[in-house]
Amino acid sequence: MSPGEKRAVADLTSSRQIDVTVRHAPDDIDIVAFGLNTERKIADDRYTILFSNERSPEGAISYRRAAGATVISVDLDRVPASVDRISLVASHDTMALKQARELSVDFAGVATITPLATLSDEKAVMLLDLYRHNGAWRLGVVVQGFTGGLANLIRHLGGEVAEAPAAAPSAAAPPPVSLSKVDLRKQKVGVSLKKLGIEHEKAEVLFVIDATGSMSRLYSSGTVQETVERIVPVSLRLDDDGIMPTWFYASGCARTEDLTAKNYEGYIPRTLPGPMKAVSGVQKHSCASIDRRGEVTIGGVNNEIVILNALLDDEPAKRTTPLLVIFLTDGGFAPSKDIARIITNAAHRPIFWQFVGIGNNNFGMLRNLDTLPGRVVDNAGFFAVTDLAKISDEELYDRLLSEFPAWLKAARAKGILPAR
Repeated sequence: MSPGEKRAVADLTSSRQIDVTVRHAPDDIDIVAFGLNTERKIADDRYTILFSNERSPEGAISYRRAAGATVISVDLDRVPASVDRISLVASHDTMALKQARELSVDFAGVATITPLATLSDEKAVMLLDLYRHNGAWRLGVVVQGFTGGLANLIRHLGGEVAEAPAAAPSAAAPPPVSLSKVDLRKQKVGVSLKKLGIEHEKAEVLFVIDATGSMSRLYSSGTVQETVERIVPVSLRLDDDGIMPTWFYASGCARTEDLTAKNYEGYIPRTLPGPMKAVSGVQKHSCASIDRRGEVTIGGVNNEIVILNALLDDEPAKRTTPLLVIFLTDGGFAPSKDIARIITNAAHRPIFWQFVGIGNNNFGMLRNLDTLPGRVVDNAGFFAVTDLAKISDEELYDRLLSEFPAWLKAARAKGILPAR
């Protein structure tokens, strides 16, 4: 079917239970079904169906993931009269959908929609509408895009986009479905935490970013900035204060301004320390150098010992809240024996080190963290990906948090953390 084409559902299928399958690559394209009123506006957030709200109250509209696809199921006979139209939308936080490797819609196995050829720089697109007309359901192919992304589309539908966590709703009202970029990812973190059985856990989160010369391509391509935007929601979901302390390191290190939901956009170009470059929010530590122009410099080669010791020196004398350190690097980590000693000696402290390797480099001793001898608990994890942009938010959060629950349990058993 082509954009603008409309057909009676009864002419396409006799079934009243419809599966709409959207095949998409990359996986982190978000598929949302909006239940709209007669004015084509969002009237009830419970009928905004997506990964964090997988079912309407009576089950008429539901969401599920399949291999390389998202399936929206609609039971036409159960859709309440207040929902006059169901609009199916695809969106991506940063990528124009024209760049998708795949984006196609299968309607109940009887009709296909392939919108890619008609797209340009839109980050969100209304794919199709299921709507009532003279007492019968019809299918309309829309393919209307929004360059401003999902936020602009939601406003077009009369919805509000939360830019920060809202106050708790009253008990009488259902909680709103928050659709800001940060909150969508924060909800994805919540899904991962729930799968791991630690959805009620609280922890502080600290972010360390490799700023050595070998990382320059990842900085210039925007990969590091995009990674920052994907990591911030981990802290927002785990830590009530909404603040994530952030450090850069090379041969030296510097703690820059804390990451929050309000300052993550443009964070890397604004704060990355470097020669001949003034940066904002730098806190002076012994591992950072100040040149004769008063600018912060941290060199360009790896010295993980300096940053590890600086983090431990900066820790409070007594900590009762778990600390999750997320450490992004493209390799190095030598001398390995000294680094292993630091991590081993820190095992009695309430700190879990999650190392994330990016690229094809040799990560050396990081690959052997799980087998380091002599630790009271296993206090470190590691995984590597060739290209972070090619893994979905869901996979990223699952891998970031996968070893955290076992450490929490072991740390409490050993008295490193207070018992719950």
